[in-house]
Amino acid sequence: MTDAARHPAEALDPGMQSERTYLAWQRTGLGFAANGALLVHAALDGRTALVVPGLVALVVTALLVGRAQVRYRSTVAVARLGRSPADHRTLAVTAALTTALCLAGLVAILLG
Repeated sequence: MTDAARHPAEALDPGMQSERTYLAWQRTGLGFAANGALLVHAALDGRTALVVPGLVALVVTALLVGRAQVRYRSTVAVARLGRSPADHRTLAVTAALTTALCLAGLVAILLG
């Protein structure tokens, strides 16, 4: 039997899970940036109603990437203390913003 099998708690690396989550937040921010840039580009092509959702998406990108860095640091600190770093509020806000951005994109497609 390996040491990891005898002591499963010691085999867990709390930093790796936090890094994967941080990378996922970065990918989400990248998705927001791409959609925001496409909406602003469409607004410059004559669909002026899309400039507001595009700019909002770009602002949300900055907030997501900034929040991801803060969240990563706090998650690692909390995990080292042995507590749960669950934050349901951030997840709910991000889900709502993602839904709003998807709806703006759908409107852009249907009206374009």
